[in-house]
Amino acid sequence: MSNVAFSWIRRVAMPALVITITLLLPSSPVSAGQTDSYTLPQQSYNQSRARDYKVYVPDNLQSPAPMVMALHSCKQTNNDVLNDWGMKAAADQYGFILVAPYITSYDGFRNQNCWGFWFEHHRHQGAGEVEDLHQIALAVESNYAVDPQRRYITGLSSGGAMAVVAAVAHNEYWAAAAPASGIPYGEDASSVSLTGQCPGSATFHSVSQVVSDMEAELDGAYPIPLMVLQNKNDCTVIKTSADHIRDAHLKAFGDPAFDTPTEAKAESVACSPYYQNNYGCIRTRYTQDGTSGARSLVETVYLDGPLATPNSQDTDHGHYWVGGEQASNGKWAVRVGPSYPDVIWSFFSGHSRDGTAPEGFPVITLIGDSPMAVALNTSFTDPGATADDTEDGSVTVMADCSSVDVSTVGSYSCLYTATDSDTNVTTVERQVEVTDPNVPTETCEQVTASPSAHVSSGRAYAGGSYNLRVYANGDDVDIGGTFDSWSNVPLYEGDPGRWFTSEPVACNGNGGGNGGNDPFICQDWNASNLSHSMAGRAYYAGGYYSTGGDDYLGAIPGGYVWVKESPDGVFEKGQCQ
Repeated sequence: MSNVAFSWIRRVAMPALVITITLLLPSSPVSAGQTDSYTLPQQSYNQSRARDYKVYVPDNLQSPAPMVMALHSCKQTNNDVLNDWGMKAAADQYGFILVAPYITSYDGFRNQNCWGFWFEHHRHQGAGEVEDLHQIALAVESNYAVDPQRRYITGLSSGGAMAVVAAVAHNEYWAAAAPASGIPYGEDASSVSLTGQCPGSATFHSVSQVVSDMEAELDGAYPIPLMVLQNKNDCTVIKTSADHIRDAHLKAFGDPAFDTPTEAKAESVACSPYYQNNYGCIRTRYTQDGTSGARSLVETVYLDGPLATPNSQDTDHGHYWVGGEQASNGKWAVRVGPSYPDVIWSFFSGHSRDGTAPEGFPVITLIGDSPMAVALNTSFTDPGATADDTEDGSVTVMADCSSVDVSTVGSYSCLYTATDSDTNVTTVERQVEVTDPNVPTETCEQVTASPSAHVSSGRAYAGGSYNLRVYANGDDVDIGGTFDSWSNVPLYEGDPGRWFTSEPVACNGNGGGNGGNDPFICQDWNASNLSHSMAGRAYYAGGYYSTGGDDYLGAIPGGYVWVKESPDGVFEKGQCQ
């Protein structure tokens, strides 16, 4: 039962009656639970330290509940996990206890807040950070009712690497693990690309050495399922790392006849759900006998994601957590892409330690988007859904989209129902939004502020060499330096959250050109010569000159000057009158 249940559901089964209540969640992140803060005191074993951690518990949680531990990456804290990753919304939706440890303090030479996966004393059972994480999990179990068959761990970057360490060092405890941009067990720090260049470069142990290190540490025969999530364009943790995690896991736990990716591959599907862009994400299952009906030993989630992120603190190396619609664009965390919380939970929910499904209900997977956008007065074709049941396998899904009216703008829904042989019923609702494509979506708001203030407010982002330049997030035009807190640069909002240096056409402007019938509205910019040059308003020829008008602007890149645009698209020195 490895498919994602992309739904908002509450389910109640009774001997002679089945009741299903479908709830639609709001589009913005809303938490309906409680967050408690704790500290694990320093323990008596070697290299233990006091560790802070937070536990998020949704309202109306079933008991006992699954537990998911999520580990932050370098330069993050557990607050970033709770605020930006979309995991609290997933806990609300799917009903699990979310545990977010904070490294708190650490030894050795490392970047800020990195988990020490490459230190020998932190990756073996009974000592160091990996044992502190185990003790945190046990402490959570002493305070909350946790299902011992459904303990899971995930993390990003060094947190992903430590999730791999935990899956090996304590495979007798965890049910499954899901490292994102993680590192194979036993690797050195050189397995991370620290050159600052793209593509990245790193050195790795051989797969056989990783397998040998794993076998020396494992103290149980349980073949712990592993989901490996990786942006193929990541320049900090490169794809080779994910491939080695997969290959070593297959060698360590797979049947000798099915211990390579080619032999163990069962199936590949597009990742679902996703927010706005799937980035060509493919989810591949590998099983112990290569058959699609078997339990996963390894699953890979590989996406062709972008390098840049909206957050100015990021390195723009394609290295981040993808949180989906319910997440935030934080430090090394983005919303757009395959929704990690949903994809990971779909994997966890199908891989308890004993192989049983806790609720025994069918799991419905929607094909296509939800919400789904449909243009007014066009045809609507339901992409459908599939359902799997632990006992019955594939289950028939009944769909009802009769409420969808493509002739009227509005919000509609399709209702999907699946019933298993025990009369357990699951219902899932897809939102269908009928919109008029001719109605402008631009807000037309204008804000004038300094480049640095635009960055702080999310209207622009830092980029260029050493992140010293500022670019509007809508048209990627350079508007000045990140150090500039005194200039006044106007930006115009088009679609919500997208800001441009020129007023959008729909806002009665002309977008900086004269390609329509609207009267020309003059636009001018007060920016550095370098900014004018990078935005196409000027060029360099022994000095800076306006594009088309050939007015001399000056020789110093950082010198500020007014440039205006004429009706025929020529840039001239001066201001609009």
